[in-house]
Amino acid sequence: MDDDELSWLTTLDPTVLAVLGGVLVVLLLLAALAGWLVLRRVRRSPVVARGRELSARGRELGATAATAVAARRLPPGERRSAAELQVQLMRARGELRRQVSAAQAAGAHLGDVPALLPALDAEGARLEQCLRTQALSSSPAGSADLLAEARGYLDMLADVEDAVRQAERVQPAAGRLPDEVTDAVSALRAHTDAYRELTTPHLPPLPPEARRSAPH
Repeated sequence: MDDDELSWLTTLDPTVLAVLGGVLVVLLLLAALAGWLVLRRVRRSPVVARGRELSARGRELGATAATAVAARRLPPGERRSAAELQVQLMRARGELRRQVSAAQAAGAHLGDVPALLPALDAEGARLEQCLRTQALSSSPAGSADLLAEARGYLDMLADVEDAVRQAERVQPAAGRLPDEVTDAVSALRAHTDAYRELTTPHLPPLPPEARRSAPH
């Protein structure tokens, strides 16, 4: 663009230039805000969340399958036991996360379990790494203690998962029963009142002469 084509800018009043600059800044800020809102809405979209969940689930299944195949190729012994326990840990951790999410969605009271999940997950990740190292080591040392620790961790996860499952089973029934009973009683009473109104004979009112001569 030639300088002559922009020469008109030099003829504008500084106040006008300031206003134009302010308008441009405001438009840029509005565009940035709109983009941020759209991005936030997309991130919170159930479809996007479901897509991320399925993607994470796919990666988890792929890693589990690869580890399971590698474990079967190892000769029987402590290395194979470590690899098999690693597979079990991966599955148990994923199942516990899904169980907790389902129970929370159902409105179940889980106490401190959700707050303990990060610590449980970190401990599981540490054990998985140790088991992976043991499975790849040509001369694993201290594997018996590690295998015992991993089995104890699996038992703990199973206990937590069972407690969460029981809480999920109890909560929906306890939450729905009062409402269901109230609705059933209201419907029954409405039906009874309607039936009574239909079957009760409606006598016409007495004329004034009859009311005056009626015995008291």
